[in-house]
Amino acid sequence: MTNRAVHIILLHGLGANGDDLAPIGRILAESVGWSNGDFVIHAPDAPVAPVTINNGYLMPSWFDIYGLDRDAPVDMPGVEASVERIAALIAPQVGDDPYVLAGFSQGGVIALRAACAAKRTPMAVLLLSTWLPAADQFVLPQDRKAMPIFIGHGEQDDVVPVASAARMGHVLNAAGATCVETHFYTMAHQICPEEMQDMAQFLADAVRQPK
Repeated sequence: MTNRAVHIILLHGLGANGDDLAPIGRILAESVGWSNGDFVIHAPDAPVAPVTINNGYLMPSWFDIYGLDRDAPVDMPGVEASVERIAALIAPQVGDDPYVLAGFSQGGVIALRAACAAKRTPMAVLLLSTWLPAADQFVLPQDRKAMPIFIGHGEQDDVVPVASAARMGHVLNAAGATCVETHFYTMAHQICPEEMQDMAQFLADAVRQPK
């Protein structure tokens, strides 16, 4: 274990808030074996904005969603604005300490792109029940090729189709990613105990990787 605290940055899903995932971060850290002084939890709230797919209803959202099918337009300006916001948060709040980026559903979209946009490479990226919109515009920087990436998805997910996980893995591998793990679980659009165990093991392995 590093002698510096690991910062765990958790990005929630559509309509939720930071408090939704903060307990997950603590359970995850404790499962790895980290004590209170070993980790810091960051769970920022997405801005409140109208969401097209929900009839323009105002809710916490990292970007607008126009539709759920693969051919629906993507709000790339909204995605990029949230990515810039999270990347800018890392420098002052994390400093030179190691950090993990994790995101659930809509938050996972931002977590992956923020991991690529941040000045420093995260220790690991956890992508939970999420997808990769505008995959043809995704670029994995050369210095992020070996970045450990965990993909977890429920086989009964009725919000984000389970096929999204496999597609995302294929895109990452084609982009040159060398450390991608994809796990499927008997669950819906959620996080289950088995996934928590797998994520804890994934983080423990990431800590042991030579730097």
